[in-house]
Amino acid sequence: MNERVGWCLATLLLLSPLVAVANEVDIPELGVRLTTLPDQASRPQVSAESGGSEATTRLGNAEFSIFREDDPAPAGSDVAEPSYRSILDAKFPDSVKSKTQGAPTAVGGHAAWTVVDAREAGSLTAYTCVTYLLVDQHLYRLLVSSPPAAARPAEFDALVKVMSGIRFEQIRRPNAG
Repeated sequence: MNERVGWCLATLLLLSPLVAVANEVDIPELGVRLTTLPDQASRPQVSAESGGSEATTRLGNAEFSIFREDDPAPAGSDVAEPSYRSILDAKFPDSVKSKTQGAPTAVGGHAAWTVVDAREAGSLTAYTCVTYLLVDQHLYRLLVSSPPAAARPAEFDALVKVMSGIRFEQIRRPNAG
């Protein structure tokens, strides 16, 4: 249990604003600008998913995906509420469970809920960080994951830090007609 508390504290530190210079990448289909994407990260690939759009980038073996739901969240939805996070846990079964874990955070000036998880896989550990937030009534799920490794990969930490440099903008979908 102490390790989970440590992870929550580490997440809060990682999500605090950074002052580092990095690549800026605009993802207009999701209304997102990444201001701290490492040079070595792949260019985000955007795809239409069931109920929304997703952008995915990789850095080494770590992956960062940003999913934006097309439909507005139900009125009164709040990522700080365990009942709403329970709905999200069912909607995204591949993510770590957030109903009873995690901590309030902020991303791009918006209230968020973040869970960092380390799962043992034999002698190795898989790392996951999931953040939920609502922007202009739309749900965003930010997910950083890495495959099992002997130590927490630096690439995982670098992609978690990218969250601190996210800016939200107006959605721009090219040739939407």
